[in-house]
Amino acid sequence: MSEIGSLSPAASPRPILAGALTLLTAPDPLQPLRAIRRHWRLTALITIGLPALVALALTHQPPTYTATGTLLYAPLDFNPKLLRGVLETSQVTDTLMTSQIAVVRSTAVVETMMKQLDLVHSKAFDPALAPSPRWRRWLGLPPRHAAPLSHRALVDQVRNDLVVTVPSGSQLLTVSFNSTDPKLAARAVNCAMQTYLDRQRADNLAVLDHAQAWLSRRAAATSAVLRALDIAIARARATAGTERGTGAAPLTNQEAGQLTDSLARAETDLAAASAQLQASDASAGTPAAAAAAIATNVAPMRARAAELAAQLGALASTEGPNYPEYRSVRHQLAALQGQIAAETARQVEAARATMQVDQARVATLKAALARLRHRTAAESILAAPLASLLEQRTAERSLLRDQTEQIGTLESQSALTRPDARIISPANTPNEPSAPRTVLIIAGASVLGFSLGIIAALAADVLNSSFRSGGEIRTALDLPCIALIPEVTRRARRGLALPDYTRMHPFSPFNEQMRALRTSLWLDPTAPRSLAITAARPSEGKTTLAVSLAVSLAAGGMRVLVIDCDIRQPSFDAVFNLGGAPGLTDHLAGRVKWDAAVHRMSDLQLDVMPAGAVAADALSLFMAPSMQHLMASLRERYDLVILDLPPVFALAESQVLAKAADATLLCIRWAETPRRVVAAALTLLDQAGIRVAGTILTRVDGARHARAGFADSELYHPRYGGYFRP
Repeated sequence: MSEIGSLSPAASPRPILAGALTLLTAPDPLQPLRAIRRHWRLTALITIGLPALVALALTHQPPTYTATGTLLYAPLDFNPKLLRGVLETSQVTDTLMTSQIAVVRSTAVVETMMKQLDLVHSKAFDPALAPSPRWRRWLGLPPRHAAPLSHRALVDQVRNDLVVTVPSGSQLLTVSFNSTDPKLAARAVNCAMQTYLDRQRADNLAVLDHAQAWLSRRAAATSAVLRALDIAIARARATAGTERGTGAAPLTNQEAGQLTDSLARAETDLAAASAQLQASDASAGTPAAAAAAIATNVAPMRARAAELAAQLGALASTEGPNYPEYRSVRHQLAALQGQIAAETARQVEAARATMQVDQARVATLKAALARLRHRTAAESILAAPLASLLEQRTAERSLLRDQTEQIGTLESQSALTRPDARIISPANTPNEPSAPRTVLIIAGASVLGFSLGIIAALAADVLNSSFRSGGEIRTALDLPCIALIPEVTRRARRGLALPDYTRMHPFSPFNEQMRALRTSLWLDPTAPRSLAITAARPSEGKTTLAVSLAVSLAAGGMRVLVIDCDIRQPSFDAVFNLGGAPGLTDHLAGRVKWDAAVHRMSDLQLDVMPAGAVAADALSLFMAPSMQHLMASLRERYDLVILDLPPVFALAESQVLAKAADATLLCIRWAETPRRVVAAALTLLDQAGIRVAGTILTRVDGARHARAGFADSELYHPRYGGYFRP
């Protein structure tokens, strides 16, 4: 089926044909799916092959087991007064938790694990101890002796297998270890967690011991300072004369206090004596008042005198002055009054003496106190450095007391020290391997393979620079594709020669395309009498097309001559069993007449002119007038002369011979010949002024083309199978 029904190009297609061409050249939304269908083998190969390779690789990979344990990081607060920051814990932040991950995976922890678990001699970590791969045993190869890992490489490998994570927003440390040995994985996790805790405890103890030692040194230094201060204070006191008295007070202050007390008492006594004397002086005219003010001890005598005076008054009123009792009472009263006067005088003199003594004592005490104050001022000047020493000693004693308390606190803290984390979930031996996850990996490989297969199919379709349909030729070259000639394999021919196959299988798809080409020739209004068939390069199927077209036309009753013009690679001798018969070059060289160079195939009703002998000057022969005379003569004797030309890029003769024909058909191998090669061949033909009437897609794979989804793929669809017979 041809997309254009004539060999002659139309100047302007009819409206219906123009609409059909527009529809054929319109973008196809299903083009990606059609591309995948065209390359389904590639898609299937990648889709199936990638999971198969992955599955094969998984069978050679030993299973990996993952053991997991959990730590809770919950540091205790310890913030003593003078050791603020020694073991003070900061607020738990993401940065702090990240640092704990680094601590668990530190080199010190890993090396402790390696030592305790003897990982250096473990098959899982020593390549020299690992068993030989199975494929080496299958091939009978000797085991490969691998060099043992260096210490640093082994540490890095163990660290890579040790995985520590922190769940978001928590203070948990999830510790995992990957190993081909499940028991080793569990032991490694527990060992890593315990080593981490032991190192924390040791670090805390080291900090406390360091702080305690520092405090001890500071306390010893403070004690030494106190001892030096005591000595300096004693020397300063001795120099200033401020030795301590009773009650640990300075002597100067103690003396001043005593003098002040004595002076107060003396002044009190002086005031009392002075008051008595003043009272005595105020009552000097009244003996009784003076006696009452000074001689308080004569009060009984005054009372007796009052009684005697009263008795005397009573006797005077009743008796006379000479009355004996009166005289006796008067005599007693006089004697008693004398005693009172004498005692009062003595008491007044005694009070005056006492007042004088008190005055002297007050004066003495005031003088002593003044001297003492003067000496105190002098001592204060001398004792000024002593006060500073005393203050310093007080501060040092307070510091020593605090340091002693801190040492005791650190000792108790050292006894109770525990790590900042604790194990809340030890690792158990895993029962199932954690890797490889065969089902998941194969499923992922399948999805990836399918995706890569689709990508590869689309890429292959985009990168395919060949022609796969007549529509692509029409779009790219603006030339009609007259027929799509299917590939006829040797198996399909079943040992038959190509002409015999064409004659004996008239209803095959191959012959149907020959009839389509024949129809195009019949519909061509110019009716070319000579037709050149060429290709851009060899193995394009041009000879098959030329011979088969000639056989088909001859079977239809036309007088047809097919000429083998490929002098360098002649093929008609083998196709028609001519055995080196004379041909084209022999006639052009004048060795034989043209009718001697033409051989009749009676069974095919076809005339054949082979290439003839190889001529070094074949180009000159083709350019000679004899070639033009021959073609003119052949046009008169035959309905159609078919020229089987060499490839355009192979020989320059193809352009000369194509010029001699009325029309030229260019064979393009389906899905094989690059577009740039076809374009270059057409350029050469166009530069030579050759009329290319159309193109032929040759060697088409019918089954593949039927799945391609192009418009002309319909011809090879199974629904048309009833119309063809192989």
